[in-house]
Amino acid sequence: MPFHVAAQQPSVFVALRTKSNNVRQIASRTSDLYRLRAAVRYNAAPPAKFLKNKAVRKLVPESDGPENPTLSEVGPTEVCGRDTIARYRAQFRAAAYACLEILKGEGIDRVYCDYADDFVCRERQDGTRIYHFYQVKTKGKLNFQWGKGDVLGLPKRGSPKPEKILNSFAGKLLMHTVRFKNSCGNVVFLTNVYLDDELDGVSAALASGDLSHQIIKLIIENFNSTFVSGAPFGDDVVREKISRLRLNGGNSYLHPHSEDFEALAREAIFKYSEVDLQNTESQEIIKNLVSLVESKSSTKLLADLTEEDLDRVAGIGIADLLDILSISKGAYDFLVSGGDPKAVKSASIIQRKLKKAGASEQIIEYCSKWKVEWDVWLREKRHPIPEYELNTLLDKLNAIQNDWSGGRLKFSDLQSSINTLWDALSKTEIAGTLSRELLMGGVLSALVKSEAQ
Repeated sequence: MPFHVAAQQPSVFVALRTKSNNVRQIASRTSDLYRLRAAVRYNAAPPAKFLKNKAVRKLVPESDGPENPTLSEVGPTEVCGRDTIARYRAQFRAAAYACLEILKGEGIDRVYCDYADDFVCRERQDGTRIYHFYQVKTKGKLNFQWGKGDVLGLPKRGSPKPEKILNSFAGKLLMHTVRFKNSCGNVVFLTNVYLDDELDGVSAALASGDLSHQIIKLIIENFNSTFVSGAPFGDDVVREKISRLRLNGGNSYLHPHSEDFEALAREAIFKYSEVDLQNTESQEIIKNLVSLVESKSSTKLLADLTEEDLDRVAGIGIADLLDILSISKGAYDFLVSGGDPKAVKSASIIQRKLKKAGASEQIIEYCSKWKVEWDVWLREKRHPIPEYELNTLLDKLNAIQNDWSGGRLKFSDLQSSINTLWDALSKTEIAGTLSRELLMGGVLSALVKSEAQ
C-alpha cells in the first residue's frame, strides 16, 4: 500500500537522527535502517517490521483517507512548537508568581527573568545580596513522575558519572553554588508534576536539612569530581552547598491549562497589598504581570551589563508592581521612608479610600506624607501627653475614620470634619504640638490600622 510521506521527510529524518532509539532497537540489521530511509525518500512502504512500531506509524500514516483532506483530517507531524510555548508560559507564570513576593517587603526585592537561569530572585540579607535560582520543568502528562535519573543524573544501578550529574537539572542548579559562592541562596527545581517516591524522599530530606539520605551521600561523594576544577572543597563546604538544593514538585499552577495560577496570584495580591480584585480586574492585572515577565525575558542584552543595566533590562522590582497595581509610587516612598513595614499595604489602603472620596493623585501623596508624620508624632508624644487626653483624641480620629470608611464622606467632607476637630482642640494644651495636617495623618493611620486587621 502506498504511503504519503514525501511532505513529512524532514520530521522522519529528525526522528532518525535525534530520536531514533526506538527505531534502532527494532532494526536488527543496518540494512533495515537503510530500507526505512529509502522508503521515506521514494514514497514507498517501509519494511513490515517497522509498522509494528507506534513511532514509525505516526510518521508514515496510511493514505486510506479522502483524496482532498482538510487540514484537520491529517494529523500534524510536528507539535514541538506548541510544547515549547507551553513550557515558556510555565516559566513566565512561575516568575510572575515569584514577583508577588516583592509586595511583602520582607527580603525579596527583585526578580530577574531568564537570566543565569529560568528566573532568579534577589534577596537582601543585612545589606548583602543573595540570589535564589529557579529552573522550571513541566510535563503534559500529569501522571508523570520525575526520578533520580531525570533530575539528579544518577543511574539506577552502577557508579554515578560526573558528566551525567553535571548535565542534569540539579547539576546545573548546584553549579550556581560554586560560581556564586556566598551570594548563592537556594537553588530550586520547580515542576508541575510530582516526584517519584525515591526522589520525594530526597526532597523531604533536603528541606529538613537531613543530608544522611543515601542518594544525597552519593552527590556529596561526587561533588568535587563533578563541579570543582581546582582545589577540592572540604566536606563541610560540600554539604553546605548541597543543602541549598530544593526539589519542589506538584505545583499545579505551572500547568498551562490550570486555573490555579489566577486564584493563587489574586490571593497573594490581596494578602500583601489589600487590593481586593474583581474577576475582570484580576485577569487584567495578572495578564499584565505575565506580559511584563515575558518582555523582560526577551529583551536583548548588552555585551557588558552593569547591575543597573541588568535591573532595568531583565529585572522586575517594586516600582513595576506598583505601576501594574495602580498604587502611587510617591505615597509608597513616603511610607517606606517613614519606616512603615507594610508600606505597600498602607499605600494601597490610603489610595483606595482617598480615590473613592474624590482625592487627586497629588493629594494622595500629600496625605501619605502626613500619615508618616502622625506616626512619628504619636511615638514621641505618647508618654508626655496625659493618657486621658490622648485616648480622647484617638477616639475622635477613629470616629471620623469610621464615617469615612463607611462611604459617607467625600474628601471635602473629610476636610470639614478635621477642621471641626481642630477648632475644638485649638484651646487645649495638646494643640500646641498638633496641626490640621497631622490630624489628617491621624485619620489615615486609624484607617490603615482598621483595614489591615
